[in-house]
Amino acid sequence: MKRLLFITLLITYASLAGHAVIEVDGVFYNTYWAGSHQEAMVVVGDTYDQDKEINYTGLVHANIRDSVSFDGTTMLPVSKIGWVAFQWATDLEEVTIPNTVKIIDEAAFNLCPKLRSITIPNSVVTIEEWGIAHNESLRELHLGSGAVNLDNCAIVGNTALEVITVDENNPVYDSRNNCNGIITTVNNSMVHDRHILFTACSRTVLPREVTWIARGAYQHQGITMVILPAQITNLEYTCFEGCEYLTEIYNFSHDPQGCMSTTFEDYHYENCTLYVPRGTKEIYEQVPVWGSFRHIEEFDATTIIPGDVNGDGEITVADANNTIHIIINGGSSGGHSRVPNPDGGGWININDVNGDGEVNIADINAIIDYILGNAH
Repeated sequence: MKRLLFITLLITYASLAGHAVIEVDGVFYNTYWAGSHQEAMVVVGDTYDQDKEINYTGLVHANIRDSVSFDGTTMLPVSKIGWVAFQWATDLEEVTIPNTVKIIDEAAFNLCPKLRSITIPNSVVTIEEWGIAHNESLRELHLGSGAVNLDNCAIVGNTALEVITVDENNPVYDSRNNCNGIITTVNNSMVHDRHILFTACSRTVLPREVTWIARGAYQHQGITMVILPAQITNLEYTCFEGCEYLTEIYNFSHDPQGCMSTTFEDYHYENCTLYVPRGTKEIYEQVPVWGSFRHIEEFDATTIIPGDVNGDGEITVADANNTIHIIINGGSSGGHSRVPNPDGGGWININDVNGDGEVNIADINAIIDYILGNAH
């Protein structure tokens, strides 16, 4: 039935547009009405088979044209990547999106198992539901300045994500302080609604301004450990849905945050260890949701403030200077320089501010970025 509906839609599109589907460099295009005029959009490949979960067989690099001609004369701008265009593109590893594209339609890049990275140009305004979703090899995602209309489920289920960046001129979203998450903003400086939105990844660090985690923020991510800073006040539903590898949660709040019954999966209560500030275990045990965790342990919550290298409770120039000293001379920071190792078996240096496994000038820059961000 789905196959019949899909074929019917393709025929309908073609008849309305008055053009046949064309292929250029392995990518297929059709026309559509953009208001009162016609433009071009990318459509599914000739191997699309939802039942067999294949599409664009053999296409490794999709080089999307900025314009195409259906009559050999008139060039139409390619302004849309259509519905399920590259869904199940089983061989796709790279994609080049031109600055003419304004819309990434529903499930356009959904379930592409080999897709490694994707850059959304500044021209893209809208990303629909599952527009870039469930890509198990996707490690890097860049969001352009124009992307202001994102469906709540536009970017979910990309379990290998390590790097997320947002163009500094995007007026609605940002990824401040190299936090590797997408955050809503107002005037590109203040946090709107104060929550992480849409997506995060294994190296996401929550900035100090963020006070709640919105629905599905970590949904289906391959995270093993989560650190919840003390300022977090709410965790909405499905925040950690599908996070099957999550085994450690460090919660720095002395007052248990508000949670929904579906914030965590049932197996988290059995498999995860919840670490809470010393002296608060009994409080957490009496609170709905948090009390469902079978393994709750206390820890010294003063030992971890990401970026607070010298252990004075603040992130200042002194922390940058301390990191410089470590880089030049080696050794410890002289403060509380350890955080729980997400892989178990001890601790790792808090001096590694950006989480890349090394202590270098990039960590100094991360501290400076944080300080400057707080100054605005």
